Amino acid sequence: MLLSKALAQIAGIEWEGNPAEDIRGISYDSRSVEHGDLFVAIKGEKIDGANFIAQAIRNGAVAVASEQKLVPDPQAAVIFVPDARKFLAEISRIFFEEPAGKLKLVGITGTKGKTTTTYLMDSIYSNAGIHSCLGGTIEMRIKGHSFHSSHTTPESSDLMKFLNQAAAEGCTHGALEVSSHSLVLKRVYGAKFTVGVFMNLTHDHLDFHKDMETYFRAKQLFFSPEGCNNIETAVINVDDPYGRRLADTVHTPTLRFGFDKTADIHALEFQSRADNSDLELETPAGKLRFHLHLIGRPNAYNTMAATGAALSLGMDLESIRTGIEALKGVPGRMELVHAGQDYMVIVDYAHSPDSLDNLLMTVSQLPHRKVIAVFGCGGDRDRAKRPIMGEIAARMSDIVIATSDNPRSEDPLAILSEIEPGLRNGPAPYKIIPDRRQAIESAIRMAGAGDAVVIAGKGHEDYQILGNQVIPFDDRKLAAELILRRIALEKEKVR
Repeated sequence: MLLSKALAQIAGIEWEGNPAEDIRGISYDSRSVEHGDLFVAIKGEKIDGANFIAQAIRNGAVAVASEQKLVPDPQAAVIFVPDARKFLAEISRIFFEEPAGKLKLVGITGTKGKTTTTYLMDSIYSNAGIHSCLGGTIEMRIKGHSFHSSHTTPESSDLMKFLNQAAAEGCTHGALEVSSHSLVLKRVYGAKFTVGVFMNLTHDHLDFHKDMETYFRAKQLFFSPEGCNNIETAVINVDDPYGRRLADTVHTPTLRFGFDKTADIHALEFQSRADNSDLELETPAGKLRFHLHLIGRPNAYNTMAATGAALSLGMDLESIRTGIEALKGVPGRMELVHAGQDYMVIVDYAHSPDSLDNLLMTVSQLPHRKVIAVFGCGGDRDRAKRPIMGEIAARMSDIVIATSDNPRSEDPLAILSEIEPGLRNGPAPYKIIPDRRQAIESAIRMAGAGDAVVIAGKGHEDYQILGNQVIPFDDRKLAAELILRRIALEKEKVR
């Protein structure tokens, strides 16, 4: 694409260089720049891309964009932009020829439920014979083929490249997780979404947003003209106080959902068991009854959200029911580990106070004797939630084992020392075992028939971040391994 042609479509920039220059790609990482690329110097949390402009030019960049005014360079066009992240989003949409507009996209935002709801949408599409893409925390997927996901929502150039590939491969629909970080950092700025879904807003990510009001305003961007997402229908959880506030302010047609009987989509009946649930909904298109492979009240909300999004796309009730019932589960989301044991083992991604509360509440409503909870808190993240999560675990479990999650650059013992005051406020006895493997082993060793072992925090992750090291670590595989080892040892004793 001609650089001059692309830049002519973006207001408020200044540039110098060869108007006949052709750009072959877009990069925001100087290490990945290839010959013919446009390099956009964005500021990260720790690194400013402007410091790597010379490296990008050495690697073959034919144009560079920066919030700093640059001295003209004979090797590359220089572009001054007031907002590098906004420019990256704009130039990426232009370069990839507005791929979001070629798809009917459902964007799902909220503290909890984004991942499961995207999987529900993907299952609805698949079972209706619709070619679709999926993007989120666990994976990026095009027509069933999976790609690695490094962020809940990719940087704008990566997202546009992904959507362009999806459209080129025949996709007509998609479901994407839209994180609050991505909204503030303009990763989805200007991308067209047919449906925008708001799930909820609870205590999380305050290391980034600082307070709940700022966090809410970040989510609100998705539904406001400022975000330029041109959402045609908003689907909003009005059981959530922030959802009610949002529903009262959006200017697009809105479908409200919740257990509240006044909502457009609401639950008439819900019953959850150890490995399945029954849910009946009232919808604008009629009643809809599901036999779900998902359990717990949070999954009733996820099902309502997906139903609202699918109805907004014009899908019929039978297609919605068939698609949702076809989903057997989501990796690391209330995932049951079965290895022949006579007690439940549940692995979940719960890493915020509200998600841990919901997880343990769901487990408490299932048949069980004791609940043994294993959890930790991530390093370099919101410290305020640590004692809160300790109190929740100690109040809602019979035994608690606090351990390491992803400590990152923090001392694991320092993190656990901030969790412990909350543990002291609850009635449950607790242990502190910093080594996560030993903590999970201890929980499985003490579990008796009919007990429930809950391993929270990492869910689908198959790694642990210790300092600068990323080591292989999968709660689900480890739990299965430890269960089988215990069963084998018990058989040996019988002999």
